[in-house]
Amino acid sequence: MNATCKTKDKVIREEIISAARSQFQQFGLFKTTMEDIAKAVGKGKSSLYYYFKSKEEIFKAMIREEMEEVFDLVKYAVQRANTAEEKLRAFSSTKIQALHQKASLYGIVFGEISDNPLLVKSLKKDYENKELSLLKDILSFGINNKEFKNVTNDELEHLSYIMLSSIRGIEKGVLEECPIKRISDRLDFAQKLLCHGIKL
Repeated sequence: MNATCKTKDKVIREEIISAARSQFQQFGLFKTTMEDIAKAVGKGKSSLYYYFKSKEEIFKAMIREEMEEVFDLVKYAVQRANTAEEKLRAFSSTKIQALHQKASLYGIVFGEISDNPLLVKSLKKDYENKELSLLKDILSFGINNKEFKNVTNDELEHLSYIMLSSIRGIEKGVLEECPIKRISDRLDFAQKLLCHGIKL
């Protein structure tokens, strides 16, 4: 397959995912059909099956895109911050803001994912590993810069996991339509508590 065909295929895949996103956002995964997506993208249903085996496969591709977009925003914000504490704040606040902007989509599909966790299990695990790795890098940066006290590798693993679990617990407020200011305040408070325990 030449480069032009690959580019064309990529464009069509993106068009399908974009059309599916609007359908999933409006009707949810379970009520949306391949025919709905085909109509929305202006193609025959058979064309969709050339690129995706099922609506679930389209859904996974869409979720992967959303996750990568959020992670790239978070990573960029973290890289721009100067201190470890600022990097931790950038990690949590950027993620919350991104989720808040996507709340209408996540609000629809969140319950469906919860009812069928196997649907995106591997995606969630990969994303969690990327987040844990980024948090470990931030904590290591703080240790190297003498902001945080030295900890063992096991303690570093535990701290990263605890921080991520705390952030994720507070994130649920976005889906429950809790005011964004309230969520930000809770994240700041949780971060201060956690950082206090490892500061020099």
